[in-house]
Amino acid sequence: MPAIVGIYRHDNAHHVNRLLEPALADGWQTAWWALDATHPDLDGVTVGEGPGLKLPLLNQTLSRLGPAEPWTVVSDDDLSFRKGDVVRFVRLCQRAGFDLAQPARARGTESGGHPITTKFRVSRARTTTFIESGPLFAVGPRCRDRIFPFPGERGLGWGVEIDWYELAVAGCRLGIVDGVTMQHLGERAYDDTEMLRSMLEELDARGHPQWAGMRNTLEVWRPWQPRAPWLRRGTP
Repeated sequence: MPAIVGIYRHDNAHHVNRLLEPALADGWQTAWWALDATHPDLDGVTVGEGPGLKLPLLNQTLSRLGPAEPWTVVSDDDLSFRKGDVVRFVRLCQRAGFDLAQPARARGTESGGHPITTKFRVSRARTTTFIESGPLFAVGPRCRDRIFPFPGERGLGWGVEIDWYELAVAGCRLGIVDGVTMQHLGERAYDDTEMLRSMLEELDARGHPQWAGMRNTLEVWRPWQPRAPWLRRGTP
């Protein structure tokens, strides 16, 4: 069965509980890190507690899971699903043959600065060259060892999407599931000026200023198509 991991703040435990409900009902494994204090409602799934940076803490949380699961969802604590839930999301990822994927952002909600993540009309899912590092994404078994553990030097996760673009170039299938949509509820509680400057410098150094050329939709799986077109061709 799949697994779901994440980091949460005490005040957002109700969002995490709502996210986990269908996953736990489906028998998923789960492990969460409490950033400030363990919430009583999440005591049974909390595997660690204390401050730190996102990616190093996620690596610690992943290390506390049982044997590797075929699919692992990584989540923030401040999102809600507008259509579908995390279980349906992973099932569509499996049907689409994705290796790294995210739900689309619901139309009319904040896009995280990446318009490609907003739900496509008349689309079940699509292959892309871009996946954002939050608020929620799923990692499949085929490219798992190339994604986990996360690069701890990227701290809060800024710029890991650049590494994932290289995975797409190397043959991992990235995708956005439009049949399930989410909304990011949170706001940044930190100064991101320096991180943004550093990331833009890295993009420029790689020849992709302002993300140019990195955020592409390649092919769309339409609702009337019983199978994703890239799978019909027999591609792995």
